[in-house]
Amino acid sequence: MIFSCIIPVRDMEDPKLKDLIRSIKNQDFPQDEIEILTITEGDSEQAKATGIRKSTGSICAMFCSDNFLTDPTLFKQVYSAFHMDKSVTGVYTKYYQTVPSLDNSLNLYFSLIGSNDPIPFYLGKADRSSWYDYDRNEISSYLKFPDRIPSFGDNGFFYRRDIILKSNLDHYYPMDCAEDLRELGYYVYKRINSGGIWHRTADKLIPFLIKRYRYARDLYCDRNDRRWKMLSTRKDYWRLFLFILAVLTIIQPLYISIKGFSKVRDWSWFWHWPVAFSFLIMYGILTVRTCLKRLLSYRPLDVVPV
Repeated sequence: MIFSCIIPVRDMEDPKLKDLIRSIKNQDFPQDEIEILTITEGDSEQAKATGIRKSTGSICAMFCSDNFLTDPTLFKQVYSAFHMDKSVTGVYTKYYQTVPSLDNSLNLYFSLIGSNDPIPFYLGKADRSSWYDYDRNEISSYLKFPDRIPSFGDNGFFYRRDIILKSNLDHYYPMDCAEDLRELGYYVYKRINSGGIWHRTADKLIPFLIKRYRYARDLYCDRNDRRWKMLSTRKDYWRLFLFILAVLTIIQPLYISIKGFSKVRDWSWFWHWPVAFSFLIMYGILTVRTCLKRLLSYRPLDVVPV
């Protein structure tokens, strides 16, 4: 077995899941060398760790049920990248695929900026590149991340199985495990200069913000086992300040939209400021909530009189 496709699942009848499985079976790659593991055990992160342990392929393909493979040659490209260089830890596409004929404008926006959150976009930690940087003449490239890891490791990300097993799967999270590997010296990645992965992130903004709030609350604020940090350096905090300033003054987000529109003629670029402003409010509320929770749970040390 070469590819083990690991998919955490809540509803086996989900139409998006069926679409993903169909797109895997449409790959121009021997199907008897592909296994599909749909894992229902535990939450989505526990399910991914379970899938990695149960996999038998030499390459672990990490998917979410809302992914779709638009390029039937993707597995061939990934296999070639691993086969040509044994030092490669993981392989991923440079961009998310945009499908204007099938997608809503909000989801197109997330695909165009290469992230489902504008914060990693501004911090330079987005898991994919923005389409306004597209260069059709660029060849696929090898990248090294010896100092920091972007927010990748999921949504159509491919790992060498023998390497990902070295990460802390008992406390699995995509970026955390990538950080584990970085500390072990595994930080060479191959980036394919294409889309190929359609990530159907969101249909409507408000429900998606509520989902992201719960996601950030549960996986960033209320957990103490995270190894990867969104804000880990002075440069990160400086970029966060610039993000806040840019959103409040509006001009820079509009520049991003106009620049993006000049490269890819799609009005979805102009979601940028409304989405960035909404995330700023959402994360502001979450920050206040977290500070209050820690303040209320604070207990001073008992002082024993002498």
